[in-house]
Amino acid sequence: MLRYLLNRILIAIPTLVIISVVIFYMSKIIPQDPVLALLNYRGVDNAIKNDAQYERIYKELNLNKPSFYFSVLPNNYPKNLNKIVDSNLRGLAKTLANQGFDGRDVLNAIDEFDKLKQKFEEEKNTQQLIEINKLFLKDEIIDLTFLPSLRNAKRIKFYYPKIFWHGGENQYHLWLSNILDGSFGISIADGKKALDKVKKAMTWTLSFTLLEFFLSLFLSVLIGVFLAYNPNGKSQIIVNQILYLLYSIPIFWMATMLVVYFTTDDYGLNIFPSVGIDIYPGKSTIEQIALNYKKLILPILCIALHSLAYITRFVRRSLMDEMQKDYASLAYSKGLTKKEVIRKHALKNSLIPLITTLAKSFAAAFGGVLVIEIVFNIPGVGRLLVNSIDYGDWNVIFCITLILSFITIISFIIADILYSIVSPKVQLNSNMK
Repeated sequence: MLRYLLNRILIAIPTLVIISVVIFYMSKIIPQDPVLALLNYRGVDNAIKNDAQYERIYKELNLNKPSFYFSVLPNNYPKNLNKIVDSNLRGLAKTLANQGFDGRDVLNAIDEFDKLKQKFEEEKNTQQLIEINKLFLKDEIIDLTFLPSLRNAKRIKFYYPKIFWHGGENQYHLWLSNILDGSFGISIADGKKALDKVKKAMTWTLSFTLLEFFLSLFLSVLIGVFLAYNPNGKSQIIVNQILYLLYSIPIFWMATMLVVYFTTDDYGLNIFPSVGIDIYPGKSTIEQIALNYKKLILPILCIALHSLAYITRFVRRSLMDEMQKDYASLAYSKGLTKKEVIRKHALKNSLIPLITTLAKSFAAAFGGVLVIEIVFNIPGVGRLLVNSIDYGDWNVIFCITLILSFITIISFIIADILYSIVSPKVQLNSNMK
């Protein structure tokens, strides 16, 4: 068992690493300047920011370092273009490198170009500054050979890929090291620690995810047993049609319909409270959830109804398969009724394969919960994720994605462990391996 558990953990680790790499590079391709975002949060307006302040924040965020442990670039490229702080100059350097200039000549030319730009700014030479700024708007630089570094520089005509090794001094390594130390950085939306914000939101999400999970499991077993006990009854047709209907309805549409018809008397029955959560100052998150229990009934019911059909049909099919096996026939021959066979033998065995299905359902439930939180305006992870994406708050997005990935992987590992515990056949196969 211990060996099996270690193998599963060893498989999970590279999965989480790959997820972290994908998320990290997604943050690099979005059209947002993290330095300006942080300056805005600190109350520094874009128009009045100075280069020294920008450069200090740029280095504070480790943006001057290479992105990863290695990079594959054309052989004439500079090893690390990120050390060029100004994004316009960085783009200009790429353009020069694409024209075939050597990396050292490119860096020298950028330095000369920057000094020339600063000189015109000090002299307040508006015309020259306009001409320089026009260069940043062009996709191709026709001629910059007026710069000393490029005047006699040679250009290469053939490019070949070259691997540049950067070691541990790169953005991803430093970011991952901070995460392993428990630091996801701060939220640029309000300056709070990203992990603290996610913890608070996760308490809401986990609370009604678990409640929904156990509610749907309880109802699924009851309905599944009923359907297996009456496989040819007229009631089975009606129940199956209802289950198909519930499963086929998109969860966001179901949530919207429940809100429209059950929280207002304009179109239906005003049974449940309106959407939204009441905030009680001075109360902990758990206390807030307890005080808002009435407003959580409808979202919990919505998710439970949606997952009910899938789990119920699995229970029914598994139970009917068990009732066709030899031990069930032997029980019938001993005089046990169908109800007794289900209760004493078949039900317990039919729930064993349900363990892995429940792991998938629990992981999938998070996807439904994220949608439900938006519709019902619940301050959980889904609401926080949408707000963070709108604001470009990548530290919070990183934190949410990695934690949800971790929970998903852990749920499957726990399911495998439980399955091996309750199934001797699986234990035997594991030991033989």
